[in-house]
Amino acid sequence: MKNMILFSSIILLIFGCQQNQTKSSDFILKTYFESSSIPSAIMGSIDADGKTAWHHFGPSIWEDSTTVVTEDNIFRIYSMTKAITSVAALQLVEKGLIGLDDPLNELMPEMVSIPILTEEGELVESEEKITLRQLLTHTSGFSQKYFSSKLYNFKPKSWDYEGNPRLFQPGTAFAYGTGLVWAGKVIEKVSGQNLESYFRENITGPLKMNSTWFNVPNNLSDKIVTLGGRDSLGIINAWVRIPQKPQTTYLGDSGLFGSPSDYLNFLNCMLNYGKYDGGQLLKKETVLLMLKDNLPIGIKIPKIEEFDNGGIIGYTGSHFVGLTNDRWGLAWAIEKDENEIRPVNSAYWGGAANSYYTLDVENKIAIVYFSNYFPFNDKEAYDFYKLYENEVFKNIRRE
Repeated sequence: MKNMILFSSIILLIFGCQQNQTKSSDFILKTYFESSSIPSAIMGSIDADGKTAWHHFGPSIWEDSTTVVTEDNIFRIYSMTKAITSVAALQLVEKGLIGLDDPLNELMPEMVSIPILTEEGELVESEEKITLRQLLTHTSGFSQKYFSSKLYNFKPKSWDYEGNPRLFQPGTAFAYGTGLVWAGKVIEKVSGQNLESYFRENITGPLKMNSTWFNVPNNLSDKIVTLGGRDSLGIINAWVRIPQKPQTTYLGDSGLFGSPSDYLNFLNCMLNYGKYDGGQLLKKETVLLMLKDNLPIGIKIPKIEEFDNGGIIGYTGSHFVGLTNDRWGLAWAIEKDENEIRPVNSAYWGGAANSYYTLDVENKIAIVYFSNYFPFNDKEAYDFYKLYENEVFKNIRRE
C-alpha cells in the first residue's frame, strides 16, 4: 500500500512539474507576444513520444478579432517548400531514375545554357556539369536577386533565358537561391508529373498533409491566414489573404501553402527516418544523408550580403541570415554553433514570411513557428521563434 502511495505521489509530482513548465512557457510566450507588434503567430513542437504542444496568438484574419489562429490554418510557407522538394528528388534517386551526382546537362539543356555573370558584369557560357546534389546544396551557381546585389542590379536589354544568370561555376561556391526551382523542374521531367500531382501522390497525400497545396482548394480557402508586411514606419499592414489567381507554374523553392500541423507531421516523418503510419517515405540511410554536411570541402556559407533589396530581408544581424560556420545538408542548414540554443547538428530553415522550423533527430524534437508577414527575418518574429525554441530545449538541458 505504501509503495502504491509513493508511486502515485511521484506521478503527481512529475505531472505537476510538467504542468508548471507548460504554464511558465505559456506565460513567457504570451508576455512577449503582447509586447510585440506581431499580428498573430502560432508555434508547436513534437517530442520523442509523439506528444505535440501548440501555442496560439492572435487572429487568423487580422481584420477580424473574433477569429483565432490555429495549427490547422493555412500559411504561405515559401522556402519551407524546399525541404519537401528535396524529399521528392531523393525519392527519384532511391528509385534509380536519376543519380545524385549524375550530370543533368543532357536532361536539362535549358538550365545548363544559362550563362554565368562575372564580377566584371560580363556573361560567359559554361558547359561544366550540374548535378542534383549541387541544386539541393545551393552550389550550382544559381542564386536569388534578393540575396545578390549583382543579380538585383542586373538589367539586360534582352534576356532569352529562364531565370537569372548563374554566379559561378558549379561546385565552386555556395549561393542561396533558385537551385530548388530547377530541382523541381527535374522532378517534373523525370516523373512526368507536375509538382502538385507528384507531391500529393508521393508525399503530402501519404502523410495526410491535406492542407498543403500549390493551389488551395476552394473548400479550404477560409482557413488561409492574412498576409502582410511592415511599411516604412515599421507598422505591419494587411496585404491580402486569398490568392488572386491560381498558380500555373509550380516552384520547388517557394510555392506551397500549408498548415503548421501538416508541416510538423512532415518533420515528424523525418524524425522517424522517413517512416510514417502506413509506410516509408524515404529510406533511413537517405534521411541520414540529408542530415549530413553535403558541402564540398573548402566551400563555406558566406554571410548574406547587405544591400537595398527592396525591403525583402530584415534583421540582417541575426544568426539565421548570417549562417556563420553552419553547413548545408540536402534540404536544410545544419547547425554547427555550440553556443546556439538548438543542439549542434540539428537542421533548421524557414520561409520568407517569417516561418521557421528546427529538426533535432538526436533528441527526437521538431519545432515549427509561423507568422505571415514581411520582411523576412523580421527581428520580432525571429526572436519569438528563438524564445520558443529555448523554451522547448531548456527542458532537455535540465536532464
